[in-house]
Amino acid sequence: MKSFGEVLASHQGLGPGFNFLRLGLALTIVFYHVLCADGYYAVAHGPVLWFFEYSLVPMFFALSGFLITASAQRLDLANFLLNRSLRIVPALAVDILICALIIGPAVTTLSPGEYFTNTGFLAYFMNTIGLVHLQLPGVFTRNPIPEVNGALWTIPWEINCYIVMAFMMITGAVQRAAATLLLLAGFFIAGLVIEHLIPVRPGEITGLHTLFVTRGAKLITAFLCGVLAYQLRDRIPMRRGLFYICIAIVLDSALLLDVTAGGSVANRLILIPALTYITVYAGLSRLPLPKILERGDYSYGVYLYHVPFIQLSIFLAPSVFVGTIPGVVMLTAVTVTVVLCVAALSWHFIEKPVLSLRRFALTGRVIAAE
Repeated sequence: MKSFGEVLASHQGLGPGFNFLRLGLALTIVFYHVLCADGYYAVAHGPVLWFFEYSLVPMFFALSGFLITASAQRLDLANFLLNRSLRIVPALAVDILICALIIGPAVTTLSPGEYFTNTGFLAYFMNTIGLVHLQLPGVFTRNPIPEVNGALWTIPWEINCYIVMAFMMITGAVQRAAATLLLLAGFFIAGLVIEHLIPVRPGEITGLHTLFVTRGAKLITAFLCGVLAYQLRDRIPMRRGLFYICIAIVLDSALLLDVTAGGSVANRLILIPALTYITVYAGLSRLPLPKILERGDYSYGVYLYHVPFIQLSIFLAPSVFVGTIPGVVMLTAVTVTVVLCVAALSWHFIEKPVLSLRRFALTGRVIAAE
Protein backbone atom coordinates (compact mmCIF):
# COMPACT_ATOMS: atom_id res chain seq x y z
CA MET A 1 0.00 0.00 0.00
CA LYS A 2 1.53 3.30 -1.10
CA SER A 3 1.39 6.58 0.77
CA PHE A 4 0.62 10.00 -0.68
CA GLY A 5 4.33 10.74 -0.50
CA GLU A 6 5.35 7.64 -2.43
CA VAL A 7 2.84 8.35 -5.20
CA LEU A 8 3.95 11.98 -5.36
CA ALA A 9 7.63 10.96 -5.53
CA SER A 10 6.91 8.44 -8.29
CA HIS A 11 5.65 11.35 -10.42
CA GLN A 12 8.62 13.62 -9.61
CA GLY A 13 6.52 15.67 -7.22
CA LEU A 14 3.78 16.47 -9.77
CA GLY A 15 0.46 14.77 -9.09
CA PRO A 16 -0.94 13.49 -12.41
CA GLY A 17 -4.50 14.55 -11.61
CA PHE A 18 -4.04 18.03 -10.19
CA ASN A 19 -4.51 19.88 -13.50
CA PHE A 20 -7.72 17.94 -14.16
CA LEU A 21 -8.88 18.58 -10.60
CA ARG A 22 -8.24 22.33 -10.75
CA LEU A 23 -10.09 22.75 -14.02
CA GLY A 24 -12.89 20.40 -12.95
CA LEU A 25 -13.47 22.37 -9.75
CA ALA A 26 -13.40 25.66 -11.65
CA LEU A 27 -15.96 24.48 -14.24
CA THR A 28 -18.23 23.10 -11.53
CA ILE A 29 -18.10 26.49 -9.83
CA VAL A 30 -19.16 28.01 -13.18
CA PHE A 31 -22.30 25.84 -13.18
CA TYR A 32 -23.08 26.71 -9.57
CA HIS A 33 -22.71 30.44 -10.16
CA VAL A 34 -24.90 30.21 -13.27
CA LEU A 35 -27.65 28.82 -11.03
CA CYS A 36 -27.19 31.64 -8.52
CA ALA A 37 -27.00 34.43 -11.09
CA ASP A 38 -29.82 33.09 -13.25
CA GLY A 39 -32.58 33.47 -10.66
CA TYR A 40 -32.17 30.10 -8.93
CA TYR A 41 -30.35 31.35 -5.84
CA ALA A 42 -32.77 29.61 -3.47
CA VAL A 43 -32.44 26.33 -5.38
CA ALA A 44 -28.64 26.59 -5.35
CA HIS A 45 -28.74 26.97 -1.57
CA GLY A 46 -31.43 24.34 -1.08
CA PRO A 47 -31.25 20.57 -0.51
CA VAL A 48 -28.12 18.82 -1.82
CA LEU A 49 -27.00 21.68 -4.07
CA TRP A 50 -26.00 23.75 -1.03
CA PHE A 51 -23.00 21.46 -0.68
CA PHE A 52 -21.49 22.79 -3.90
CA GLU A 53 -20.94 26.15 -2.22
CA TYR A 54 -19.70 24.44 0.93
CA SER A 55 -17.16 22.19 -0.75
CA LEU A 56 -15.82 23.55 -4.05
CA VAL A 57 -13.79 26.56 -2.93
CA PRO A 58 -12.48 24.81 0.23
CA MET A 59 -11.23 22.01 -2.02
CA PHE A 60 -9.31 24.62 -4.03
CA PHE A 61 -7.77 25.95 -0.80
CA ALA A 62 -6.90 22.45 0.44
CA LEU A 63 -5.24 21.79 -2.93
CA SER A 64 -3.36 25.08 -2.65
CA GLY A 65 -2.16 24.27 0.87
CA PHE A 66 -0.91 20.86 -0.24
CA LEU A 67 0.91 22.13 -3.32
CA ILE A 68 2.55 25.31 -2.05
CA THR A 69 3.88 23.72 1.14
CA ALA A 70 6.59 22.08 -0.96
CA SER A 71 7.83 25.47 -2.19
CA ALA A 72 7.40 27.01 1.26
CA GLN A 73 9.72 24.34 2.67
CA ARG A 74 12.24 24.89 -0.11
CA LEU A 75 12.33 28.66 -0.62
CA ASP A 76 13.15 31.60 1.58
CA LEU A 77 10.31 33.92 2.54
CA ALA A 78 11.09 36.64 -0.02
CA ASN A 79 11.11 34.19 -2.91
CA PHE A 80 7.97 32.45 -1.68
CA LEU A 81 6.04 35.73 -1.51
CA LEU A 82 7.43 36.78 -4.90
CA ASN A 83 6.23 33.52 -6.43
CA ARG A 84 2.76 33.87 -4.94
CA SER A 85 2.47 37.51 -6.03
CA LEU A 86 3.49 36.70 -9.60
CA ARG A 87 0.97 33.87 -9.73
CA ILE A 88 -2.00 35.81 -8.39
CA VAL A 89 -1.71 39.55 -8.98
CA PRO A 90 -1.01 40.11 -12.73
CA ALA A 91 -3.95 38.06 -14.04
CA LEU A 92 -6.20 39.49 -11.32
CA ALA A 93 -5.18 43.04 -12.24
CA VAL A 94 -5.97 42.46 -15.92
CA ASP A 95 -9.37 41.00 -15.01
CA ILE A 96 -10.14 44.07 -12.89
CA LEU A 97 -9.04 46.43 -15.67
CA ILE A 98 -11.22 44.65 -18.24
CA CYS A 99 -14.27 44.80 -15.96
CA ALA A 100 -13.77 48.42 -14.92
CA LEU A 101 -12.57 49.93 -18.21
CA ILE A 102 -14.31 47.83 -20.89
CA ILE A 103 -17.35 45.96 -19.58
CA GLY A 104 -18.39 48.62 -17.07
CA PRO A 105 -18.49 51.63 -19.43
CA ALA A 106 -20.23 49.52 -22.10
CA VAL A 107 -23.19 48.50 -19.93
CA THR A 108 -23.52 51.08 -17.15
CA THR A 109 -26.72 53.07 -16.84
CA LEU A 110 -24.67 56.15 -15.97
CA SER A 111 -23.12 58.65 -18.32
CA PRO A 112 -19.36 58.30 -18.92
CA GLY A 113 -18.67 61.30 -16.73
CA GLU A 114 -20.80 59.97 -13.89
CA TYR A 115 -19.32 56.49 -14.19
CA PHE A 116 -15.63 57.41 -14.21
CA THR A 117 -15.96 59.96 -11.40
CA ASN A 118 -18.04 57.73 -9.15
CA THR A 119 -16.23 56.59 -6.02
CA GLY A 120 -17.43 53.04 -6.73
CA PHE A 121 -15.39 53.01 -9.95
CA LEU A 122 -12.18 53.90 -8.13
CA ALA A 123 -12.97 51.56 -5.25
CA TYR A 124 -13.24 48.59 -7.64
CA PHE A 125 -9.48 48.77 -8.27
CA MET A 126 -8.91 48.00 -4.59
CA ASN A 127 -9.75 44.39 -5.44
CA THR A 128 -6.16 44.12 -6.65
CA ILE A 129 -4.89 44.31 -3.07
CA GLY A 130 -7.64 42.20 -1.54
CA LEU A 131 -10.10 44.92 -0.50
CA VAL A 132 -13.24 43.45 -2.04
CA HIS A 133 -15.71 45.56 -4.01
CA LEU A 134 -18.13 43.48 -6.04
CA GLN A 135 -20.07 46.21 -7.83
CA LEU A 136 -19.38 48.95 -10.33
CA PRO A 137 -21.63 52.04 -10.55
CA GLY A 138 -24.71 51.41 -12.69
CA VAL A 139 -23.42 48.03 -13.93
CA PHE A 140 -25.73 44.98 -14.10
CA THR A 141 -28.25 46.70 -11.85
CA ARG A 142 -31.15 44.93 -13.59
CA ASN A 143 -29.62 41.45 -13.35
CA PRO A 144 -30.96 39.11 -10.65
CA ILE A 145 -27.66 39.64 -8.77
CA PRO A 146 -26.11 43.09 -9.46
CA GLU A 147 -22.50 42.07 -8.92
CA VAL A 148 -19.71 42.36 -11.47
CA ASN A 149 -17.56 39.54 -10.10
CA GLY A 150 -18.74 37.87 -6.90
CA ALA A 151 -15.95 35.30 -7.16
CA LEU A 152 -13.46 37.92 -5.94
CA TRP A 153 -14.63 37.42 -2.35
CA THR A 154 -12.00 34.67 -1.98
CA ILE A 155 -9.01 36.92 -2.79
CA PRO A 156 -8.54 38.38 0.72
CA TRP A 157 -8.79 34.88 2.18
CA GLU A 158 -6.11 33.67 -0.17
CA ILE A 159 -3.94 36.55 1.02
CA ASN A 160 -4.74 35.57 4.63
CA CYS A 161 -3.56 32.03 3.89
CA TYR A 162 -0.28 33.35 2.54
CA ILE A 163 0.12 35.44 5.68
CA VAL A 164 -0.42 32.28 7.73
CA MET A 165 2.14 30.46 5.60
CA ALA A 166 4.63 33.32 6.02
CA PHE A 167 4.20 33.02 9.79
CA MET A 168 4.76 29.28 9.56
CA MET A 169 7.92 29.82 7.51
CA ILE A 170 9.32 32.39 9.93
CA THR A 171 8.64 30.18 12.97
CA GLY A 172 9.69 26.94 11.27
CA ALA A 173 6.20 25.45 11.69
CA VAL A 174 6.06 24.72 7.95
CA GLN A 175 8.64 21.98 8.55
CA ARG A 176 6.79 20.42 11.53
CA ALA A 177 3.46 18.62 11.23
CA ALA A 178 2.93 18.80 15.00
CA ALA A 179 3.09 22.60 14.90
CA THR A 180 0.58 22.74 12.03
CA LEU A 181 -1.74 20.38 13.91
CA LEU A 182 -1.59 22.64 16.98
CA LEU A 183 -2.27 25.70 14.83
CA LEU A 184 -5.21 23.98 13.15
CA ALA A 185 -6.60 22.79 16.50
CA GLY A 186 -6.25 26.27 18.00
CA PHE A 187 -8.01 27.86 15.03
CA PHE A 188 -10.82 25.30 15.25
CA ILE A 189 -11.27 25.67 19.03
CA ALA A 190 -11.28 29.47 18.75
CA GLY A 191 -14.04 29.16 16.15
CA LEU A 192 -16.13 26.96 18.41
CA VAL A 193 -15.72 29.29 21.38
CA ILE A 194 -16.54 32.43 19.41
CA GLU A 195 -19.48 30.78 17.66
CA HIS A 196 -21.13 29.66 20.91
CA LEU A 197 -19.99 32.22 23.51
CA ILE A 198 -20.00 35.50 21.57
CA PRO A 199 -23.53 35.86 20.21
CA VAL A 200 -24.34 38.12 17.28
CA ARG A 201 -27.65 39.32 15.99
CA PRO A 202 -28.91 38.06 12.61
CA GLY A 203 -27.06 39.85 9.80
CA GLU A 204 -24.44 41.21 12.19
CA ILE A 205 -20.89 39.85 11.96
CA THR A 206 -18.01 40.93 14.18
CA GLY A 207 -14.34 40.86 13.31
CA LEU A 208 -13.81 37.73 15.41
CA HIS A 209 -16.70 35.96 13.70
CA THR A 210 -15.33 36.95 10.31
CA LEU A 211 -11.92 35.52 11.08
CA PHE A 212 -12.91 32.33 12.91
CA VAL A 213 -16.53 31.42 12.09
CA THR A 214 -17.69 32.60 8.66
CA ARG A 215 -17.25 30.80 5.34
CA GLY A 216 -13.92 32.54 4.88
CA ALA A 217 -12.64 30.92 8.07
CA LYS A 218 -13.56 27.59 6.53
CA LEU A 219 -11.08 28.34 3.74
CA ILE A 220 -8.23 28.83 6.20
CA THR A 221 -9.18 25.51 7.83
CA ALA A 222 -9.07 23.81 4.43
CA PHE A 223 -5.74 25.43 3.59
CA LEU A 224 -4.17 24.24 6.86
CA CYS A 225 -5.56 20.74 6.27
CA GLY A 226 -3.84 20.77 2.88
CA VAL A 227 -0.58 21.88 4.50
CA LEU A 228 -0.85 19.11 7.08
CA ALA A 229 -1.62 16.53 4.39
CA TYR A 230 1.61 17.45 2.61
CA GLN A 231 3.64 17.35 5.81
CA LEU A 232 2.22 13.90 6.63
CA ARG A 233 2.27 12.68 3.03
CA ASP A 234 4.58 9.76 3.89
CA ARG A 235 2.18 8.59 6.61
CA ILE A 236 -1.17 9.03 4.88
CA PRO A 237 -2.10 5.93 2.87
CA MET A 238 -3.30 6.24 -0.70
CA ARG A 239 -6.14 3.83 -0.10
CA ARG A 240 -9.26 3.53 -2.24
CA GLY A 241 -11.30 2.40 0.75
CA LEU A 242 -10.51 5.63 2.63
CA PHE A 243 -11.41 7.61 -0.48
CA TYR A 244 -14.83 5.91 -0.64
CA ILE A 245 -15.40 6.51 3.07
CA CYS A 246 -14.72 10.22 2.59
CA ILE A 247 -17.05 10.28 -0.43
CA ALA A 248 -19.75 8.64 1.71
CA ILE A 249 -19.23 11.24 4.44
CA VAL A 250 -19.68 14.19 2.10
CA LEU A 251 -22.63 12.63 0.25
CA ASP A 252 -24.42 11.87 3.52
CA SER A 253 -23.74 15.42 4.67
CA ALA A 254 -25.11 16.86 1.43
CA LEU A 255 -28.28 14.79 1.81
CA LEU A 256 -28.86 15.09 5.56
CA LEU A 257 -27.65 18.60 6.37
CA ASP A 258 -28.66 21.98 4.98
CA VAL A 259 -26.95 25.29 4.30
CA THR A 260 -27.47 26.39 7.93
CA ALA A 261 -25.89 23.27 9.38
CA GLY A 262 -23.11 23.61 6.83
CA GLY A 263 -22.11 26.89 8.46
CA SER A 264 -21.42 25.17 11.78
CA VAL A 265 -17.80 25.22 12.92
CA ALA A 266 -18.21 21.77 14.50
CA ASN A 267 -19.10 20.16 11.17
CA ARG A 268 -15.77 21.30 9.74
CA LEU A 269 -13.95 18.90 12.04
CA ILE A 270 -15.15 16.01 9.86
CA LEU A 271 -16.08 17.55 6.53
CA ILE A 272 -12.95 19.59 5.76
CA PRO A 273 -10.49 16.69 6.41
CA ALA A 274 -12.72 14.43 4.31
CA LEU A 275 -12.74 16.96 1.46
CA THR A 276 -8.98 17.36 1.79
CA TYR A 277 -8.41 13.61 1.47
CA ILE A 278 -10.69 13.48 -1.59
CA THR A 279 -8.83 16.42 -3.13
CA VAL A 280 -5.33 15.01 -2.63
CA TYR A 281 -6.36 11.46 -3.62
CA ALA A 282 -7.88 12.76 -6.85
CA GLY A 283 -4.86 14.96 -7.53
CA LEU A 284 -2.52 11.99 -7.18
CA SER A 285 -4.67 9.79 -9.41
CA ARG A 286 -4.41 9.54 -13.19
CA LEU A 287 -7.05 11.94 -14.46
CA PRO A 288 -6.00 12.97 -17.97
CA LEU A 289 -7.29 16.14 -19.55
CA PRO A 290 -8.30 16.39 -23.22
CA LYS A 291 -5.23 17.21 -25.31
CA ILE A 292 -6.44 20.71 -26.11
CA LEU A 293 -6.60 21.55 -22.38
CA GLU A 294 -3.17 20.14 -21.51
CA ARG A 295 -1.30 23.17 -22.85
CA GLY A 296 -1.65 25.23 -19.71
CA ASP A 297 -3.30 25.76 -16.34
CA TYR A 298 -6.53 27.47 -17.32
CA SER A 299 -8.32 27.09 -13.97
CA TYR A 300 -7.34 30.49 -12.56
CA GLY A 301 -8.51 32.29 -15.69
CA VAL A 302 -11.80 30.39 -15.62
CA TYR A 303 -12.30 31.37 -12.00
CA LEU A 304 -11.46 35.04 -12.59
CA TYR A 305 -13.57 35.63 -15.68
CA HIS A 306 -16.61 33.37 -15.42
CA VAL A 307 -18.85 35.61 -13.31
CA PRO A 308 -18.37 38.76 -15.44
CA PHE A 309 -19.27 36.76 -18.57
CA ILE A 310 -22.27 35.17 -16.85
CA GLN A 311 -23.49 38.63 -15.90
CA LEU A 312 -22.78 40.06 -19.34
CA SER A 313 -24.70 37.24 -21.04
CA ILE A 314 -27.69 37.80 -18.75
CA PHE A 315 -27.52 41.55 -19.40
CA LEU A 316 -27.49 41.05 -23.19
CA ALA A 317 -30.18 38.36 -23.41
CA PRO A 318 -32.23 38.08 -20.19
CA SER A 319 -35.20 36.55 -21.99
CA VAL A 320 -33.00 33.73 -23.29
CA PHE A 321 -31.04 32.89 -20.16
CA VAL A 322 -33.03 33.90 -17.08
CA GLY A 323 -35.60 31.86 -15.20
CA THR A 324 -35.75 28.57 -17.14
CA ILE A 325 -33.85 25.28 -16.97
CA PRO A 326 -32.98 25.45 -20.70
CA GLY A 327 -31.65 28.94 -20.00
CA VAL A 328 -29.39 27.54 -17.27
CA VAL A 329 -28.08 24.88 -19.64
CA MET A 330 -27.46 27.36 -22.46
CA LEU A 331 -25.85 29.92 -20.17
CA THR A 332 -23.55 27.26 -18.70
CA ALA A 333 -22.52 26.11 -22.18
CA VAL A 334 -21.92 29.65 -23.44
CA THR A 335 -19.98 30.67 -20.33
CA VAL A 336 -17.77 27.56 -20.32
CA THR A 337 -16.94 28.01 -24.01
CA VAL A 338 -16.13 31.70 -23.71
CA VAL A 339 -14.18 31.60 -20.46
CA LEU A 340 -12.07 28.63 -21.57
CA CYS A 341 -10.98 30.70 -24.57
CA VAL A 342 -10.37 33.77 -22.41
CA ALA A 343 -8.54 31.67 -19.80
CA ALA A 344 -6.30 30.24 -22.52
CA LEU A 345 -5.43 33.79 -23.66
CA SER A 346 -4.81 34.80 -20.05
CA TRP A 347 -2.50 31.82 -19.50
CA HIS A 348 -0.45 32.12 -22.68
CA PHE A 349 -0.17 35.92 -22.82
CA ILE A 350 -0.23 36.97 -19.15
CA GLU A 351 0.17 34.21 -16.58
CA LYS A 352 2.78 32.00 -18.25
CA PRO A 353 5.08 34.85 -19.36
CA VAL A 354 4.93 36.39 -15.88
CA LEU A 355 5.51 33.02 -14.22
CA SER A 356 8.72 32.64 -16.20
CA LEU A 357 10.08 35.40 -13.97
CA ARG A 358 9.77 33.09 -10.96
CA ARG A 359 13.05 31.46 -11.93
CA PHE A 360 14.90 34.51 -10.69
CA ALA A 361 15.01 35.44 -7.06
CA LEU A 362 15.03 39.01 -5.84
CA THR A 363 18.80 38.77 -5.65
CA GLY A 364 19.08 37.29 -9.15
CA ARG A 365 19.70 33.73 -7.96
CA VAL A 366 17.97 31.01 -9.99
CA ILE A 367 15.31 29.09 -8.09
CA ALA A 368 13.24 26.07 -8.95
CA ALA A 369 9.93 26.75 -10.67
CA GLU A 370 6.78 25.18 -9.27
